[in-house]
Amino acid sequence: MYKFMRISWIIYLFLCLNTGITKSQESLFSSSKIDAKSEETTNLPVLAPMGVHGANMPAKGHFVLTAMPIFENHSGWLIGTKGVSPSYVASTTPTYIPSTQNPTPFMRVVPQNVTATFENVMLAYGVSDNFSALISASVVQKQLYAQTFFGDSGGLPIGGNYIGTKGLADLITNGIYKLYDDKKHRIQASLGLGYPLSPNTETMSLFLPNATYDIERAHYAFQPGARTWDLFSGLVYAGNLNAWSWGLSYRGRFPLAANPQGWRYGDLHEFNGWLGYSIFSGITSTVRINGATQGTIRGFDPQIKGYAVPTDPNFYGGKWIEVFGGSSFEGEVIGLKAYSLEIEAGIPIYQNLNGPQIRNNWQAGAAIKYKM
Repeated sequence: MYKFMRISWIIYLFLCLNTGITKSQESLFSSSKIDAKSEETTNLPVLAPMGVHGANMPAKGHFVLTAMPIFENHSGWLIGTKGVSPSYVASTTPTYIPSTQNPTPFMRVVPQNVTATFENVMLAYGVSDNFSALISASVVQKQLYAQTFFGDSGGLPIGGNYIGTKGLADLITNGIYKLYDDKKHRIQASLGLGYPLSPNTETMSLFLPNATYDIERAHYAFQPGARTWDLFSGLVYAGNLNAWSWGLSYRGRFPLAANPQGWRYGDLHEFNGWLGYSIFSGITSTVRINGATQGTIRGFDPQIKGYAVPTDPNFYGGKWIEVFGGSSFEGEVIGLKAYSLEIEAGIPIYQNLNGPQIRNNWQAGAAIKYKM
């Protein structure tokens, strides 16, 4: 099923790009009929893909309210780029050494499937022609199925765990400044701050290798957030010519200090490159390549211990590349000028994870925007 989804998305991305090339060839034959006024209209900035933060700024004095649900799924295990089985992980992975109260020498609980839903809400305001302010909040809900293996060692499964957590993931404020804009090319920089308001001491009921249950603190990835002060920085270049649009971006997330429990996520560096084509006025299809690198968790929570593989802070972060296909629809096409809709979904094409670590399968989302 996973391979089928990967092939389906590759075909979809190819069709998006092929459609754009076909339309471009048609536009070359009809370019002599374009007058100065229509050319000026087509060179208005086109929306960047929804996955590129800080690329689309509201006009001066206007608000943009965005609701953006995002869904993702994880399953399968990697050590670096090598795929390994859950029984191999359970038989060879030692428990985390600083957690001296770990009851067994090997990890005995291995997640099989993780789904996460992020409910994001953003409000942007155009303070001036060149500066916008943005506030965003995110609530996350995570569901986990994990397999428990019998005893202190070996690869014999005896049952499963169905666990869920929910809470505030992020509250972030950003300032976005337009450094350059000539109507065809623009460069924007952003600086933001994330606030330590998310819970990070959630608990879960875990099925143990001796066939009993225990209430333990949920592992790092299953906490709604890290409860740290985070610095965000970003830079975006975006261009457009007639029906084509393109761009490059960078965004970094830097936890400034450990939380009260003694840990913080590794620094995250994220890069994007995209190409878009407006098939019709107000409807744009995009292809986006995302690459990211993140360090391991620094520090550890002495209360996050036990049998589960993700209790080891060294099994987080890595390097990955993903490809996304998406479309944006301006509401004026159907007479709803104040609204727009963006959709995007993607799959990984390369993952090199600090592991053993559960790998990403796919991500999909939508953004509904209301301009005021």
